[in-house]
Amino acid sequence: MILCGNPHPFFDRKTSIVSKYISEFDDCEKLFIPMHDECPGHWYLCVIDFKNSHTQILDLLRSKNRDKFRFQSVKTVVEFCQTFFKLSDIGKDVFQFSIDWAPSIPTQENGWDCGVHVIRHMQRFKNGDPMTSSDFCNSMKIRREIACDLVLHEGNREKQTIVAIVCTKTSTRAMKKLLL
Repeated sequence: MILCGNPHPFFDRKTSIVSKYISEFDDCEKLFIPMHDECPGHWYLCVIDFKNSHTQILDLLRSKNRDKFRFQSVKTVVEFCQTFFKLSDIGKDVFQFSIDWAPSIPTQENGWDCGVHVIRHMQRFKNGDPMTSSDFCNSMKIRREIACDLVLHEGNREKQTIVAIVCTKTSTRAMKKLLL
């Protein structure tokens, strides 16, 4: 409905759940959008950088066969964002932003850790930190760190419940292995 020009009530700034967070867009410097390519089952990342007026595609498994599709998918998402910003009275104009591939990012070593790497990119790239191949050395460790961050986050209302379940079902030795 949005792309046809008919605003949906979900996007009404005054009455929707979006209104709770919409003011944060005004101060937003970067917007991270995980993207999925169903053909090979691959995740990559679109980063809309409002501060520097450009959009980057971070893809650790670039493919000549899929580059055109992925680029067009990012372009479509950017166009949707522009429509959303306009309908929500957010003063962002992403139509003029260039879209390009992020330069010199490490290449993924396997075909199954792309989602983990997208999360790691969001964690590191938010501050402009460059990615290095050492960031991807131990994907199991990265998975554990992400899981711990999610479970132990102060905003997680289920933290005590999850920790209690893990503690009752996990031996001390296994718990130490999980945490290391």
